[in-house]
Amino acid sequence: MKPRLISFKLCPFVQRAAIALQYKTVEYDIEYIDLANPPEWFLKISPLKKVPLLLVGDHVIFESTVINEYIDEAYPNKLHPSDLILRAHNRSWIEFGNGCTWSAFHLSVKEKEEDFNNVLDDLLNKFDQIEKAIGGAPFFNGSKFSLVDSSYAPLFQRLEYLNELRPGILDKKRHPRINAWKESLLTLNAVQRSAVPEIKELYHELLWKRQGYISQFLDEEKYGKKSAKRIY
Repeated sequence: MKPRLISFKLCPFVQRAAIALQYKTVEYDIEYIDLANPPEWFLKISPLKKVPLLLVGDHVIFESTVINEYIDEAYPNKLHPSDLILRAHNRSWIEFGNGCTWSAFHLSVKEKEEDFNNVLDDLLNKFDQIEKAIGGAPFFNGSKFSLVDSSYAPLFQRLEYLNELRPGILDKKRHPRINAWKESLLTLNAVQRSAVPEIKELYHELLWKRQGYISQFLDEEKYGKKSAKRIY
């Protein structure tokens, strides 16, 4: 029975699960919904009214970390380390990455440059901690891909898009290991196949609609001069 992943095309937390499924070569179905106007069936089965959901038969699994734990336990080629201490260490940094992902979200919505820079400073300070924890290239633990990698890849993808608009978000001198790790992840087939082909364009459209500080670096003629309603 193929699992069914319920998604919003731009959700980084859904993409974590898609990466794990892709890396393990698990056959799965994916269904995209509009979170601004979610279908009734989704509201009935989603306890938190948000994605991701993984449907396995009649069972509903929610929260990206839990979904990835299930994927790792249910299918061959374990992504969590076998060593208990290293596995706990990995789980800790996955949890740490949740805060970094929310920082990337706040970078996309802060309206004032000062507030944007405050969020960026906090994110770079978090990256200082990650920089010291990376085990070595090409992945977080070294040579073996893990659930930590699947958790950070969507974050790095979005930060790459933001950095192209406003350089300085990714600092190669300050965080050389993180940037090398990012490059390794973003070239993986599993990561590239985990998102819709038009993800960059959709992300730019979302940035414009949110009308945060970062949106001023987009092509105004392309995305329209009239004020847009802020969406999240």
